[in-house]
Amino acid sequence: EEGTAESLLNNVNDNLRKVEEAVNVELSFFAPQAVRCSLKDLVPYNLTEGWSEEAKAEFCSVVGSAAVEMRPLGQDRDSLLVDLRKAPMEQSTDVPFSVREYLVFVEVARFYSPVTLGRRPLMYYPPVYPEASKELDAVVCHINNLSDFYIQLVDNMESLLLSAKLQDCYNALSEDKLRVYCPVIGQAYVARFEDELWYRAKVIGHPGGRKVEVRYVDFGNKQILSVSDLRKIKDEFFALPAMVRAHQNT
Repeated sequence: EEGTAESLLNNVNDNLRKVEEAVNVELSFFAPQAVRCSLKDLVPYNLTEGWSEEAKAEFCSVVGSAAVEMRPLGQDRDSLLVDLRKAPMEQSTDVPFSVREYLVFVEVARFYSPVTLGRRPLMYYPPVYPEASKELDAVVCHINNLSDFYIQLVDNMESLLLSAKLQDCYNALSEDKLRVYCPVIGQAYVARFEDELWYRAKVIGHPGGRKVEVRYVDFGNKQILSVSDLRKIKDEFFALPAMVRAHQNT
């Protein structure tokens, strides 16, 4: 124990220096560079246990060493209350996501009084509906019931080209490329179906357990899947409108 104490003392002596008075006066004009912050309105998922190591690990993994956008949302007695957002990547359709919302989505934190920052999700263009009383060839691609089903027009070759391009593009991506951290309800993405193929989709729910509920916009069917089966959509696949036309009779 005595040797350990001596070793610690030597380390302190090796790494600390007294500051000369003239230097100390000059340094006093510089404000402290580090600002203590807290993620606003966020509490541990389990209040009795406090912040878990998993929560810290998730926070570190999503923030990383790259710069993030900071939004000041208020001030506590000794902390700046903020939200952090991951900066946009190379895709113009890539919407920055909130670190607060991500930590809630992966169930390591909860909101106790969430602040709505009001951003519009990235949405597909609506399908183009044919003229009334015009006869067209169509195929029924998904049925919920007799008053809620979806059709695709047979002469629409864009759907075949779209599917082939989606597979070529997303199968060539690495696992982390265009990864989704915090899916936004109502937003456009690309999702993997149970046939292991990629399709355009829209998130319609957060069922929990790091899962999302999506609707495949070119077919009409819904699916609950892991967020790992979701990818950000590239510009070239976002431009086309949804391929299915919904028929609903209420």
